[in-house]
Order: sequence, then structure tokens, then C-alpha cells
Amino acid sequence: MVERARELFDMMPSRNDVSWLTMISGYIKKRRLREARELFDLSPSHPTSVCNALLSGYVALSCLKDAEELFGRMQRRDPVSWNVMITGYARAGRMQVAQSLFDEMPQKDTISWTAVMRGYLQNGDVDASWKVFQDIPDRDVVAWNTMMGGFVQSERLDDALRLFAEMPERDLVSWNTILQGHVQQGDMATANTWFRGMPEKDETSWNTLISGHKDEGALALLSEMIRGGLRPDEATLSVVISICASLVALGYGKMVHLYAVKTGFEHDALVMSSLISMYSKCGLIAEASQVFKLLVQRDTVTWNAMIATYAYHGMASEALKLFNKMTKDGFRPDHATFLSVLSACAHKGDLYEGCRYFRSMQEDWNLTPRSDHYSCMVDLLGRLGFIYQAYDFTRKIPSDLQINAWETLFSACNAHGDVQLGEVIAKDVLQARPSDGGMYTLLANIYASKEMWSSAASVRGVMKEQGLKKETGCSWVELKGEVVSFSSNDNAHPLIEWICQEVDNLSVMIEEGA
Repeated sequence: MVERARELFDMMPSRNDVSWLTMISGYIKKRRLREARELFDLSPSHPTSVCNALLSGYVALSCLKDAEELFGRMQRRDPVSWNVMITGYARAGRMQVAQSLFDEMPQKDTISWTAVMRGYLQNGDVDASWKVFQDIPDRDVVAWNTMMGGFVQSERLDDALRLFAEMPERDLVSWNTILQGHVQQGDMATANTWFRGMPEKDETSWNTLISGHKDEGALALLSEMIRGGLRPDEATLSVVISICASLVALGYGKMVHLYAVKTGFEHDALVMSSLISMYSKCGLIAEASQVFKLLVQRDTVTWNAMIATYAYHGMASEALKLFNKMTKDGFRPDHATFLSVLSACAHKGDLYEGCRYFRSMQEDWNLTPRSDHYSCMVDLLGRLGFIYQAYDFTRKIPSDLQINAWETLFSACNAHGDVQLGEVIAKDVLQARPSDGGMYTLLANIYASKEMWSSAASVRGVMKEQGLKKETGCSWVELKGEVVSFSSNDNAHPLIEWICQEVDNLSVMIEEGA
């Protein structure tokens, strides 16, 4: 379209400042700064409005030196010119220069004050921003909202609430900012109350509230939002799909998938990556693969989701093949990619490939292993019975990354019945995390598996004395459109006797079938 606009521009018998401004702005919107500058240089005059357009383009695309050169050449500057440069310096982290420029301004408007205030917030200096805010002679609602948003992002919700109460006038952004603060703190009860009390709501309000939920409440809110004629964004759909995955709520997940396709999100990488993960967690590998294949524009997150699907379901060869295709297609793997790849090698029991990829992430991709990567390598060695090699490997891991690896190695000791090494590891872990009830439970279990009853009883006694418990496991299942949860030793369900009888019947059928 911009080429056609240029053809029309070149055909014009005469041009005025608006013509030049429109064409230069068109190039800037398409991020074609070189052509914008070439056209700017052809312009017979350089009015302030045209200079400001190019100046804004330079700042938006982080070409600060070019912006400085143009700003220095401008014969006339208006507040917009100064404000753009202040914004540019702030984005570059040069707040001293931004402040100096602000101080030199012959005329300051509210936008100028807000630009400096926002600059300090972007650079993490909330107190300096607050000082600027207090000095603003005529604050508008944008200035109030900016400062309030700064408090929220800095987790100073009480300050934000105080500011909200003092505001002479509020708009929807004001209400949404406080809503974001409650959600950010994880206080969903207060967030829901605040949301219901808002005088008006928009897509941002709903998206913010839904994003904070981690249970089926998000599903109900999404339905209510859609019935109200509002459109969720890609982040909200991704959150809801992820909740469907964690709850294994396949029916809800499929409905959200259908809605995403109908509303034009079928090629959105974030939404489709969430769907791939959701189908994976529900055990539907073919459906996850189909979503991946139909996605036209992929990114690293999309590739990671599909590689993780194969790795999670023990399809190591497919995971490694997809990884190789990913890199051949020019995509750069990240830490999440290699976590799935190493997990695939562990499931496959391929020590050579695991070591090769572990070296590759460091040498070929300049990625420093994290705790989970080290744990995967320990898991790989442990699965193959190389317990003492895994022990030597774990001792060489940076000390601040060892805990998960030690726990993984302890599980391997439990699986292979190595009580002696298990005791050594448990001692190290419990010194670092003395209230780790799960580790005590595993230690008691390893003693019990070797019929070391007195040692097992001793560990259980320590747990009881210190009031420690292993966190109770909890699972969910979707049944006729309703999500039902159940946990270990839970007898609260009204049909518990019938459920237990059915489980016994299934166990008998499995034994007879074997």
C-alpha cells in the first residue's frame, strides 16, 4: 500500500506540508526509516510538524543518535519536539539527560511533566517520579494514572489506593489500574469485589481479572465476558486454555479452541501454543500435532510446546527430530527447548545424546544450564543406574542450583534401593531445607522398602514432632462438563463407597487380564 501511496504522491502536480507529512509518516509506520529520511531530505522546507514526525520515528525505533542530530538542526521546536526527545532519552536509560532537557524547555505542558515522570518509572525510580508528580502544576487524569500505575508495578498498592482516593476525577484506566494491583498481589477475592463495583468495564477489565484466576472461575468469567459482547485478547485465551490444561478440562478446552478459530486467533502463536500444551496434558497427541501443523507463523514458544508434548509422552525420537528441524528452519532454541530435549533423552535412556545436547546448549547456543537442566542430567544418569556418577556430577553443580538435583538423585536411590547413598543425600537436602516434609517421607519410604522399620518409624517420629507433612496430592477430572477434584484419603464425596467399589472391581479386572 505504501508503494501505491508513493506513486500518487509523485503524481501530485503540487504538494503542501500536509502531503509531505502524510507520505513521511506512512514510511515511518512501516518502519522504513531510510526511505522516510530520503523523502524528508527532498522536501523543499522542513516545518516543525514534519520534523516531529521523523523525530518520533527515530525515537520509536531506538535511533537516538539520528534523533539527536535532527533535533539539533531544527530551526523551530515546539513542546512535541522536546517531549519526543525526553521520551527517547528515558527509554535509553539516560534520565540525567532527559531531566536536563526538561529543565531547559522554554514551555512545559502536562505531557512534558508526564514524560519525565514516566521515564523515571521506566527506569525503576518510583520516588523520583513521585517528586515530579508532586511538582506538576496542572495534573490531568493521565498524570494521575501514570503515577498510580507506577505504584502498582512497584507493588506499592497502598500508595496507589491512596492516590486513587485523592483523584479529582477518574476514568476507566484508573479503575483498571487498581484492579491490576489486586490481581498482581494474588488477592482475587478483593479483585472480584473491586471488579463488580466498577462503574463501567471494558475488555481490559475482564482480561485483567481472568488472568489472575488459576481455577475454573476463569472459565465462568470468560463465558460471562463473551455473553456480554466483549472480546477476550490472546493473553486471556492463553490463560483460560492453560487452566483447562491444568484441570484436564478437555470439553472446555475444545470450546475455547473453537471460539479462538471463529474470532481470528487460529494463527496466533501464543494461543495455539497454549492449545498444543492443553491437548498434550489431556493425552491427545494427534490433536496437538494437528494444531502445530496448521499454524502458519511459528515462533520458539510454538516449537517448544510441540517438542515438550513429544518429550512428555515418551516420544523421544519425535522430540529430537522436531528439535533438529526447528534449528534447521532458523529458530533459536532457548532454555525451555533444551529442558524438553534433555527430558526426552532421559525418557529414552540415551546417555550419549543427553550429554551431547547438554554440551551443545552451552557451546553452540551460549545458554547457561539452570537447575532443571542439571536435574534432567541427574535423572538420565539415575535411570540408567549410574547412581554414583550422578552423585559426582551433582557435587560439581553450582551450589545454589543443587537442591533439585539432590532430590532427583534421592529418588533414583529410592528406585534402586541404595539406602546408604540416600541417607547421605537426605542429610544434605534437609540441612538446606529442614522443613521439607516430602524429603522426610521419601526417606521413610526407602527405609520401609528395605524393611528397616525402626529407621522408618524414627523418621516418621521426627516429622510428627516437628509438625511436618508431605503436601497432599490432588487431581482433577472433567465429568459431564463439571470439573471434579479428589485428593489422597479424601472421603468427602457423597458417592465415595461406590467409587471405591468400582476401583476394586477395576483392579480385579486388570489382575485377571494380566
